[in-house]
Amino acid sequence: MKAGFFPMLAVSGMRKNRQLYTPYLLACTGIVCVSYIVAFLGVSPVIRAMRGGTSTTMILQLGKGVMAVFSAIFLFYSHSFLIRRRKREFGLYNILGMGKRSIGRILLWEALMSAALSLLGGLALGVLLSKLCELLLVNLLRGSVTFTFTISVSALRETALLVA
Repeated sequence: MKAGFFPMLAVSGMRKNRQLYTPYLLACTGIVCVSYIVAFLGVSPVIRAMRGGTSTTMILQLGKGVMAVFSAIFLFYSHSFLIRRRKREFGLYNILGMGKRSIGRILLWEALMSAALSLLGGLALGVLLSKLCELLLVNLLRGSVTFTFTISVSALRETALLVA
């Protein structure tokens, strides 16, 4: 088979099942976005420097772990729901002569593409909304506002590792 055969089938399957993949990709993107925001707030020097900031960052670090567990459970459940809805398509592939290994390769490409899309979209949205969330948290804690826009590389790395 040609080198681009399985990625092409994966893209075509995602397009044909766009009604199923759109909510799944939006949920994945939202989880990545929220994960980045929580990780960003956990390492933010602005929040750490405020009164009560050390306890706030500690709570955010604990919340990050809890959120990772619930995110993994939610994503595994929603992915299994997505695959269950497509059993007829996979049955047709099987009848046409594809083995389980080939169908697995298609699913691997779909998973890689959806992970890349949700990671890129979620990180972009998270970077855009992180300063807004930081300003809201500073306002809640009655701290002084700084209007410098920063991107936390460690939060980007942690979020990428969470998705991986």
